[in-house]
Amino acid sequence: MRLPGWRLALLVVCLLAPATLSAEDRVGPFKHAERSVRSRDFDQQHLRLDLDINWADHSFTGVARHTLTPFKPLDSLTFDAAEMEVRHAWLLAGDEKGQKKELNFEQRKEQLVVRLDRSHPAGESLTVAIEYLVKDPEHGVHFVFPDQDEPDGQTMLWTQSEPEYARYWFPCFDSPTDRLTSEIFVKAPVEYLVLSNGRLLDTPAPVDGVKTWHWSQAKSHVPYLMSIVVGDFEKYEQRWRDTPITSYTPRGRLADAERSFADTPAMMEFFSRKIGVAYPWPKYAQICVDEYKWGGMEHTSATTLNLSTLHDAQAALDVSSENLVAHELAHQWYGDLLTCKDWGELWLNESFATFFATLWKEQDEGPEEAAWERFREEQSYLAEDKTYRRSIVNYRYDTPIKMFDRHSYPKGARVLQMLRFELGEDLFWKSIQHYTAANQHRTVETADLRRAIEDASGQGLNWFFDQWIYHGGHPEFHVDWRWDADAGQVRVHIEQKQKVDDVTPLFRTHLEIEVAVAGKEQLHRVLIEKADQTFDFPAAERPTRVCLDPSNWVLKELTADKSKQEWLDQLQHDSHLVCRAQAAEGLAEFVKDTDVVAALAQAAQQDPFWGVREEATKALANARGDAARKALLQVLKEDQKSTVRQQAIASLEKYAHDDTRAALRAAIADDASYKTVSSALEMLAKVDRAHCADDLLQALERPSHREQILKAACKGLAEIKHAAAVDRLADMLEHPLTFDRRLAIAQAIVKFKQKHDGATQRLRPLLASQRQDLRLAAVQALAETGDEKTVGPLTDLRAAEKADAVVKEIDKAIKKLNEAAKK
Repeated sequence: MRLPGWRLALLVVCLLAPATLSAEDRVGPFKHAERSVRSRDFDQQHLRLDLDINWADHSFTGVARHTLTPFKPLDSLTFDAAEMEVRHAWLLAGDEKGQKKELNFEQRKEQLVVRLDRSHPAGESLTVAIEYLVKDPEHGVHFVFPDQDEPDGQTMLWTQSEPEYARYWFPCFDSPTDRLTSEIFVKAPVEYLVLSNGRLLDTPAPVDGVKTWHWSQAKSHVPYLMSIVVGDFEKYEQRWRDTPITSYTPRGRLADAERSFADTPAMMEFFSRKIGVAYPWPKYAQICVDEYKWGGMEHTSATTLNLSTLHDAQAALDVSSENLVAHELAHQWYGDLLTCKDWGELWLNESFATFFATLWKEQDEGPEEAAWERFREEQSYLAEDKTYRRSIVNYRYDTPIKMFDRHSYPKGARVLQMLRFELGEDLFWKSIQHYTAANQHRTVETADLRRAIEDASGQGLNWFFDQWIYHGGHPEFHVDWRWDADAGQVRVHIEQKQKVDDVTPLFRTHLEIEVAVAGKEQLHRVLIEKADQTFDFPAAERPTRVCLDPSNWVLKELTADKSKQEWLDQLQHDSHLVCRAQAAEGLAEFVKDTDVVAALAQAAQQDPFWGVREEATKALANARGDAARKALLQVLKEDQKSTVRQQAIASLEKYAHDDTRAALRAAIADDASYKTVSSALEMLAKVDRAHCADDLLQALERPSHREQILKAACKGLAEIKHAAAVDRLADMLEHPLTFDRRLAIAQAIVKFKQKHDGATQRLRPLLASQRQDLRLAAVQALAETGDEKTVGPLTDLRAAEKADAVVKEIDKAIKKLNEAAKK
């Protein structure tokens, strides 16, 4: 499963995190008593679901037929079952007559206990059928109904079962410990498509406008991977070898499909070749659905994706779905074919998918793009590490969803990259292939991976897994060096500065050290295994620079004693992009010096890699002076990479000048990138507060991907406290709008924090929206209006609202409005 927006979220976490945390606070949401893999009383072998959807009241009836065998004599069966009304339970006979015996049952909070007719011995095959009703549950299944104000809205149903939400739409043993085969029969209106796992076996002729779809998953998977999606979709069809690949978009969005999914067959070929096990399922489908709260979910052979996976050609200047598509495809092996046995072992799913997504970038876009992606993965993990630290394998989570963090995604991916570095290419891929082949169609734990690697490579790796997987943290290296002219040597001194405790160990790792002498880079590989070590290397002349781990193989924090001259040499001459980026950051403390400004300006405009240009542009933010300003304006005007232009805009904040204002207006008018236009609008409100209102008001009408420009214009208008802006936004709500546009306007009104009768009148109808995000935004906006008459509608909504997030905001809004009324 891929969570949306994780890099931005982590940046916020990093900025807000305290500099130091107590040992107790550092463990975060991992204080639960040590858990164990969940025990099972029976083995689920096959599950058949028969589902009949009632669109009118957001419900469906279902019959779940479980074929299972007890591990021990049992006179009852306990299933996970939440927010469903169980109507009948039967024991089915194994003969062709299909005789069934009614069984007693008891429903508990999230469990269903079915009383068998007698005690059945271990190993006996049983088939139990359960008839039930599900109506608009909190989790598991979601109905999408567009509001009448949405001209292009569609109706959909989708399910989401990870981590433990399968129990909300069918009774089962809802744990990744158990694998089973499955089949799903779904009745749906004839105009709708139904997508599910495995192979489509049958769609008989419709009866009274209703078609029954029969999907069969013949190879085992775990319950959370079961899925259905129902709605009106168009197909983008491809093929890999004999495997059909179909990507589904809501009707009207097919033109955007190729932009997001064109490379799927090439990814499948690449992954099959590297993993050594061909794509294992009879088909591959990707389907984009509305109101999906995750980035994507790797349901077996049928990935579900957020609607934002689709974007227009202009948005493609800023965003790409390649990484998401590759991540979810990699899960078809790691997560589906092999599944973590417990959420405490989640890295075996998520770290592998993250690693392989970046590996695809390495294959498709080249090693430098992959190196930069891994550098950003490192930074995202380090941001989270400032808030809490844990071992990657961890059985002390309070709820499973807490395991879906940066330790399980980017940190684990970097650990796999370090394993690649330690073993070398040949042994690493031999090990990965052996692990996958030996454990396919199984639930796995980290010991399975370690044993497979040791069997394939011959290398003992307890030390590696102990420090990186079963402990937390990372090495914090400090490096300094000196040149001994008489000995013709450079002496490099490396310390591990991290505090060693029960969580964080002293690390052992190989490292590469680059020594640059007379314009040539010499690379030395050393073994770090102590807190303080010194290494001597030949150097006939004084080195111009020494760089630790120039290819950034090792996850770490790094500080170094370097002069301005060494940083300049590193920025201007190092062949490794991460070293040049680090030099740009290191030179920020010398940014008042003219030679440093000149070097950073040159790097910002001429470095061959965009990530280094971006870092150099960032370093110029505090430089002051015409040279820096002119360099930033040149970057904004000419750089081909939109993110670099956006950084140039951010760095211009302290350069309030007529040229700056003119350049920002030129970007608003002419830049092809939605995000760059948005950045320019927000910056114009900072550097031209008195004269930017017309620019911002005009931008309210400009369409963009996910309404980025509208949001930026609203943010700017709120910053300058424009008196008439809320009038304009309230008037816009009077007209038919897309969901994204209405949501953006409602969220924008929150920022103005002012009482406004017109806005209040137009926001109140949004409380009845079918869309949770819109109800939430309306509640938050109404809380800022100060109109106590809103308390009644909010109270009514609270009585009917099921979403916890909305209920919490309603309570906050009512409290705020009541307090305002007393003043």
